[in-house]
Amino acid sequence: MSRILAWVLLGWGSVEVASAGHVFGRILENGQPVRGAGVILRCGGERPGGTTDNEGTYRLFAKTTGSCTLEVNVGGRVATGPLYSYDKPTAYDFDLVREGARWILRRR
Repeated sequence: MSRILAWVLLGWGSVEVASAGHVFGRILENGQPVRGAGVILRCGGERPGGTTDNEGTYRLFAKTTGSCTLEVNVGGRVATGPLYSYDKPTAYDFDLVREGARWILRRR
């Protein structure tokens, strides 16, 4: 009986991951990749995070879908940009730009 319960729970967990939001893309500043920046995907109560690679690429996974905010920290400069987490992988490329006294992420 415990094997059946384990398989049922494993299958339920797989469905949960399958419906998760997968968000990826590149962050550029003045046409150059933003390397080693901290990135956080804020979706509801979730805060999955990571770091951009040498090409400025990030890849994050949320357990839920919906309206989210991507936050980037580059050497103390914090910028945010809106995005939407779907049940299928979705690419969002951004430019890191200064707008007045603050930094923002502008969709490419």
